[in-house]
Amino acid sequence: MWGRRSYGRVVLEQARRLWEKQDQHRGDRHRLFSAVAAAVDVETVLYPGSYVDLAPSFVWPSVTYVDIDRRATQFFDDEAGVRALLADRGVDPDSHSVRFIEADYSDSLDLDDGAFDLLVSLYAGFVSEACTRHLRVGGCCW
Repeated sequence: MWGRRSYGRVVLEQARRLWEKQDQHRGDRHRLFSAVAAAVDVETVLYPGSYVDLAPSFVWPSVTYVDIDRRATQFFDDEAGVRALLADRGVDPDSHSVRFIEADYSDSLDLDDGAFDLLVSLYAGFVSEACTRHLRVGGCCW
């Protein structure tokens, strides 16, 4: 969870612009993740190679995002902007945990083995090779 900080409107707009570019087919990722949520029992999600795809946090209460792209770092560093985007989608930011790790997911991540219910891979390559150890027994890769 985040601490409360005050950010200016410019910072909020930077996050919003990045998200709007990511969500150029408005709501497609949200619908996709909602369908996955209907099929599998998930609380904790690991999303390596996420870029700024915040849509899993519209659906699941705890998502850890991993990416090396500096724009993703800027996006997730804008806590107020991310919180505003969640609130815009009807999600209470105080009830969701959004964590971002700036790293190459193929390197060792400071995450516990077996800590996640779902491993998401969309366009990031062979995520499962590097990150499956972080899935709980019975968890799923999608």
